[in-house]
Amino acid sequence: MQVAISPRAAVTGGIAWISIALILGVTGILAAVPTPGPQLLILALTAATIWVTSRGALRSFVDSIPIRGLVAIHAGRFVGAVFLAMSAQGTLSTLFATRAGWGDIAAATGALAVLSIGAPTTKTRKRLYLGWNVFAVLDLVVAVLTASLVALRGDNPGIAALFSAPLILVPTFYVPILFASHVLIFRRLRRSTGVS
Repeated sequence: MQVAISPRAAVTGGIAWISIALILGVTGILAAVPTPGPQLLILALTAATIWVTSRGALRSFVDSIPIRGLVAIHAGRFVGAVFLAMSAQGTLSTLFATRAGWGDIAAATGALAVLSIGAPTTKTRKRLYLGWNVFAVLDLVVAVLTASLVALRGDNPGIAALFSAPLILVPTFYVPILFASHVLIFRRLRRSTGVS
């Protein structure tokens, strides 16, 4: 028997997740863990988020979110501008900031562009949503791989700033949510009906 999760329970879980991430950032616990510890944690959080939102009790809740709502959360990827500013100040790896920063800005701009055309109710719109979704996933993959490379090489400046509050929310909360939303968008676009 499948138990439905209420929106309140989902919000409560999200608040707890954010709180724990911020505690890790404020205390510096995650920053003190040697590579690849933080990367493995982020991978585990991402896999768990995709798994939880793809089956069981939470699936019916996330399936009720309009596809345009799932795309809209990607407007937050303008955070890439913060990466570029930090790189210019010498507090974040230039390699990471350039790839992740510009990629995120492009993904956020693309999200706003596809939202402006309306819901993916036609074949052309579905293709535009799909094209954006593929690009935005690749951007996340490039960002995560670049961050891992910078950490493994021990670059200075590196990516330590990403493990301090409030930026710790990007890798430990926002990235898993974004990856899961991409999976949900792919799933929604595969359906012939029910796209809203």
